Amino acid sequence: MRGEPIVLSTYLSRDAARRLRHGAPWLRREDIVSMEGTPQPGEPVQLRDEDGSVLGLGDVDLEASYAVRRLGQPDEAVEGLIPRHLRHAFERRARLVDDPRFCRVVNDDGDGLPGLIVDRYDTHFVVQTLTRAMDARHEELTRALVEVAGAGAVLLRNDTLRRKALGLPTQRPHVLYGTPPRWCRLLEMGARFTVDLTYGQGTGYAYDQREVRRFVARMAQGSRVLDASCNVGGLFVHAGVHGARHILAFDADADAADLARENAEANGLLGRVMVETGKPLQVLRAVRDTFDLVLLDTPAVATGEEFVELLRHALRRTRHGGWLMVTGYHPPLPQDGFDDLVATACEGEARIATRLARPGLPPDHPTLAGSHGAEHLHAMALEVS
Repeated sequence: MRGEPIVLSTYLSRDAARRLRHGAPWLRREDIVSMEGTPQPGEPVQLRDEDGSVLGLGDVDLEASYAVRRLGQPDEAVEGLIPRHLRHAFERRARLVDDPRFCRVVNDDGDGLPGLIVDRYDTHFVVQTLTRAMDARHEELTRALVEVAGAGAVLLRNDTLRRKALGLPTQRPHVLYGTPPRWCRLLEMGARFTVDLTYGQGTGYAYDQREVRRFVARMAQGSRVLDASCNVGGLFVHAGVHGARHILAFDADADAADLARENAEANGLLGRVMVETGKPLQVLRAVRDTFDLVLLDTPAVATGEEFVELLRHALRRTRHGGWLMVTGYHPPLPQDGFDDLVATACEGEARIATRLARPGLPPDHPTLAGSHGAEHLHAMALEVS
């Protein structure tokens, strides 16, 4: 008869214990008072306060900026934790997402699996791991996805800039299970897309921008549209499907531009859409016309200064009385400074902008209420005079 695994304990300061009880999903190295032994990556520990009271399960990595990540509740067993949390994540999506075949099925701390991202493309699952603990659980995660979700294929995409920013090694995409296709078709809010699971941006499609795309669809009727960084066309395709009369789109990556052109054709938009290759700043400087609706996604910016420069040029391409949808990401942009960056760009161009909406993360991207900084996407719809 197999017994429960031995779980080492990590003791936290009183202040850290208070924050953990109030919902904080992560703590820093200085919050640790003492540790029993040295836990290996992927080996959960029992988190305790200085008096020894159990706070829950966690992952500990003294090399990470967040040394402690909360993994489970005080009364939760280590055995079966991964499949248990996966089942709960799938149950959430079944109730909250229009089509749970195409969505993010695990979103990091928000689903009780810190450092794990899983995006679903029908029976194909694309995984990113963002902690050493989750790196050590690839086999366990794959087995759970097959058992819980019936995964036909699992692809690991640990080739992202985000891993590099976290001090983790990057690696080429590789298969953990099955035979995932490079390209996959999906349907979203009536629009058809082909995406590149193996080499596309992120995991292939920006599920986190679903509410941005929904609002762009409302803005598009009768508009002349400029999309300065279109990737596979997620934003401009929804604009076209919902009545934009002409669209000019660019992407710096030739393969992404080719897919965007293919997606325009799949949605009957070729007569109204022109897709070219070009870097956002070069495009915004070169185009001399103004547009009713400008779409500015900024995944490649590295600093707030770069973001402001891009946005200033986008404002120049927006006609007076026109609309601009801008998105940014934390990191590298500051968590609380997005509005200030937008205001700085508007002031620099002597343009008055009215905020129409601030589309947020969709419900397949849950975050803990106590986790300041977990919402990585910033988006703002502006009317510019």
